Amino acid sequence: MIMNISKTLFKLASSFPVPLYVVGGAVRDFLLGRPVGDIDLASSLTPVEVVSFLRSKMPEYKVDTTSPKLGTLKISSNGESYEYTCFRMDSYGSDGNHIPTAVHFVDDIKQDTYRRDFTMNAIYYDIVIKEFIDYSGGIEDLKAKIIKSVRDPDAVLEEDALRIMRLARFAAILDFEIDEKTFESAKKNVDKLTHIAPERLREEFDKIITADTISPNKTAHVRGIKILHELGALEYVLPEILEGINIPQKKEYHKYDVFNHTLKVFELSPPEVRLAALFHDIAKPIQHKSTGSMNDHDKVGEEMVVSRMNALKYPKAMIRNTKLLVRYHMYDLHGKTSDKTLRKFIVKNHDIIEDLIKLKRADWKGSGVLKGESPSALRLEETYNEMKESKVPFTTKELPVNGNDLITIGVPPEARGKALEGLLQIGSYDYKYHSREEALKFLRNFIHG
Repeated sequence: MIMNISKTLFKLASSFPVPLYVVGGAVRDFLLGRPVGDIDLASSLTPVEVVSFLRSKMPEYKVDTTSPKLGTLKISSNGESYEYTCFRMDSYGSDGNHIPTAVHFVDDIKQDTYRRDFTMNAIYYDIVIKEFIDYSGGIEDLKAKIIKSVRDPDAVLEEDALRIMRLARFAAILDFEIDEKTFESAKKNVDKLTHIAPERLREEFDKIITADTISPNKTAHVRGIKILHELGALEYVLPEILEGINIPQKKEYHKYDVFNHTLKVFELSPPEVRLAALFHDIAKPIQHKSTGSMNDHDKVGEEMVVSRMNALKYPKAMIRNTKLLVRYHMYDLHGKTSDKTLRKFIVKNHDIIEDLIKLKRADWKGSGVLKGESPSALRLEETYNEMKESKVPFTTKELPVNGNDLITIGVPPEARGKALEGLLQIGSYDYKYHSREEALKFLRNFIHG
């Protein structure tokens, strides 16, 4: 097999003073017949030597240092970019943190091979002679669909405990099995995840919960979560979810305990509401143990969402949306909310309504016993669609009045936000206020009490 190498990259490799290799994910994915993404390069030249060579001999290739300590560079030309790393040996501390305590540049490709994580990621491709270099047996492991550490798994996983998360991610996405020794080592070393920065845990976790989007296995995201659970790693990312194991639910509404219901809803949810699916019943175990019922699990769950997502350093906007989805996943569950109140709710929460509908649908189907469509989701969707078709304003920018009108009418600055919000709310169910004339009349009435 010959990799498809661009003219720009082949020119670079052909002019390089030493053999230049593609390594890592690009080679792995090519051999698996998967789309090839970012290209990582490696050779025996030190970063200083590469910079000197390119700037003096091939100035059309721009080169920037990305990490002097790790010997990584960014090389770019003709709209293409590659990350270059010199062959090296890494030394680590004993806490499982990913940052090497020392880096030694070497000229031996074998030494570079065995400082990597898994055999499937330690295959090199010589760009010029068009040959694969594989000292760790990665090609055979790819054929066998096995993920195996490049050397003693304890040593590999102790160096960077995040590799435990990566192990679960690769197994889920590629639909591979994990080598038994590597699996057992991951279980043994899982406590070292406490030393990993929350941002790094979150990034891997996010890739796992959307694994199905780039996997031939359409339940890859569920398999990823189950592998994390089997390894004991879920406790370090989302420990609250484990409290739902063996917590029973009413048989007329649920086939599963809280934990397995959560996994089923997660399985049935589209990627954009996966986090909310994992969180939606997070407070049921606490409520069950403290009150004997699961009432108000949506309200308590909202607070738990904020706490856990803050701990994992999620962006504020994502935390806000997820907590609202959890808070409202039970909204109008029995269809008893008045039409006026429902419409006001939709306007107030218009930016999460589509996701809320998706979560409600998945929650209904994830019960394992409820049949047909979720009445709550259906009612919410039909009302929302009718409002959109009727061009109901959902934001103040869509109102038929603006800031100048507020000034002209004499609405005090401190009351303008409340006035516009009131106009939005009344316009959600009384469509006459969609006209400019009626909207202005509303504002005049507003300032007179």
